[in-house]
Amino acid sequence: MVNLTEHLMELVLYVIPSVLLVMTLHEFGHAYAAYKMGDETAKSEGRLSLNPLQHIDPIGLLSLIIFRFGWGKAVPVDFFSLKNLRWGMIVVSIAGPLMNFLTALLLSPLYRLMIKSTVMLSGFGYLIQLVQYIIVFSVYLGLFNLIPIPPLDGSKILFALSKRPQRFLYDQSLNWYGMIFLIVLISFPIFNFSVVLGKIVNPILNFFL
Repeated sequence: MVNLTEHLMELVLYVIPSVLLVMTLHEFGHAYAAYKMGDETAKSEGRLSLNPLQHIDPIGLLSLIIFRFGWGKAVPVDFFSLKNLRWGMIVVSIAGPLMNFLTALLLSPLYRLMIKSTVMLSGFGYLIQLVQYIIVFSVYLGLFNLIPIPPLDGSKILFALSKRPQRFLYDQSLNWYGMIFLIVLISFPIFNFSVVLGKIVNPILNFFL
């Protein structure tokens, strides 16, 4: 009972607030990049916003809370409205993960200062822990979305580097196949997905934390 209570407290105090912030910044990054590259679809649908309610995908949020990786509600982008299709796909796709890494990079010095301060350690322990959670989730979400499997951001970067990137944008079935493959990859222990991801993430977290 005690463990369950502690787990719920962790969810309410740390996991959910940090996840909402990290996901919101990720999706806002996509929306802002698309807008600057010439597509106003996200802006017209209210997605050029820092309001978490505009970006939450319930399944993606639950996945990120439970498995430490997930996704937000996909930002609508009309890639054919971008000033340059190939370059636009790369910029818009990488903007979300880049926003996550930038968040971790900016919070890292603050975190290091706080853990060295006796005043912060004695009176602001919650804030220190929250910043740590935000950094961890930022790195995990950023790296996970760079995996080159549809519909993750990494796949669009890969498609943009192909000879005819537009053919991948027309084929929506790739996202469904990709989702199935991701679920299998994550769900079956034989693939050791969390172990492999952890080996990549841990050195990066050591740098930030």
